Formats: sequence, C-alpha cells, structure tokens
Amino acid sequence: MGAWGTGPLDNDAAGDLLDELGEARPEDLPDLLGSKFACVIGVEGGLDSWETEQALAGVALVAYRLAAQRGYPLELDEDLEPIRFEVSEELRHQAEGTARRALMPEDNEWYHLWTLSNGIDEAQAELEPYLRILSA
Repeated sequence: MGAWGTGPLDNDAAGDLLDELGEARPEDLPDLLGSKFACVIGVEGGLDSWETEQALAGVALVAYRLAAQRGYPLELDEDLEPIRFEVSEELRHQAEGTARRALMPEDNEWYHLWTLSNGIDEAQAELEPYLRILSA
C-alpha cells in the first residue's frame, strides 16, 4: 500500500526520492536535487504529477536544511535530518521556483489531481511553511 497525503513528503514519489538521496554522496545531493527541480521549472509542456511530487519533496528538504543553516527553530524530521548538505543561493532559488510553479494550475497534473479530489487548498497550505523559509 502506498503513501498518500497532501504534504510534500506524504507520497510514494517523495519516499523514492528520499531513498535515492540517502544513498547518494553528500557532494552529489545539490545536483541531484537540481535535476528534480528542472523537471518542474525547466519543463516545456505539462507537469507530470510524479515528477512534481519528487521535486516538492526536494523543496521540503532544501527548506529544512536552509532553516538548519540559518539557525531557525526547527522541529526534528526523522526523514530529512540524516540527509545533510549546504544549501547554496542557487539551490534555494531553484527550490522556491519549483514550489511556486507547482502551485500554478496551468498544464499541471499534480495541481489538477488535487483539485479533482478537493485537496488543493490543503496541499497549498502544506507548502506554505517551506515557501516562507525559502523566500526569507
């Protein structure tokens, strides 16, 4: 049985991404995340739901790491805590752009599916804390 929820870490795509990142070398993490973000902010045509879910999990991870770097009070997340790397300004910018694009309905399967299930407001609310960190 798969995971399903409105949060950016509450789905199978997110779990697969975190597994992939957990097996990668720390120095490779920013490039891996950048490639996931490019599937959302650099795509021509419509956004695929799976790729968007993976990218949004990456957004959550970048925001979590950025908050830790800046010394923000942070609730420990056992899924994100072991994946450590430094967040560059470029990666922060990519993560923020990814979240903002995911929240646009145009040509967006992820957004459309949440709209059909009447969960888009909750999914958007789940992303807000991460966006606040990334845009600060």
